[in-house]
Amino acid sequence: MKRFWDTHKHTLINLGAFVSIGAWIAWYTWDKWNRHELLNFVQIAFLIHNIIWLVIFLIRRPHVAVDTNLLHQGIALVAFYSGLAFHGEPTRNPTLLLAAQIVTGVAVVLGTLALLNLGRSFGILVAIRKIKTDWLYSVVRHPMYLTDIVWKIGMLLFLPYGFNAVVMAGAVGCYIWRAIIEERFLCQFPEYRQYMQKVRYRFIPGVF
Repeated sequence: MKRFWDTHKHTLINLGAFVSIGAWIAWYTWDKWNRHELLNFVQIAFLIHNIIWLVIFLIRRPHVAVDTNLLHQGIALVAFYSGLAFHGEPTRNPTLLLAAQIVTGVAVVLGTLALLNLGRSFGILVAIRKIKTDWLYSVVRHPMYLTDIVWKIGMLLFLPYGFNAVVMAGAVGCYIWRAIIEERFLCQFPEYRQYMQKVRYRFIPGVF
């Protein structure tokens, strides 16, 4: 049994995550449809984005190394799943709705490009599969986290409540913290240290 697990653990983990998260996405969509709630632009964009990363998650390559610090991985998980904490009725303010649609549209495009750029190296936890240095990753070191933050901004405009503003602030903090943690972990590899010297900004070129 142990030999089987050691041989197939990456495939089993990927498959387990695919089935469990995929089931949640299917339930969410069916629930909206069954209650005769038309999926709006933000919700449809959220669904499409999740389907794309879910497929990539299924075929991703095994990790070379993983951070064993539970606090670090906890921060990574909180950042990744922070979007699930947003709640409330959508705003009826036409200006906020338009702004939410525009910001979400930008996040969908950038997020899809970042996912395709990262490809089979995508992961939720702090780990290394293959260091990506091309395309969007030649501009900033964490384009995926940047698009997730932009996505959260769109969600806040769509659900403009005080609680969601707190969630948004916490999510941004976790993404920044995760980026720092991840860089410290990846710096054990010479290739990443060279990459950091070449691409000097984490999120916004010339700023941060």
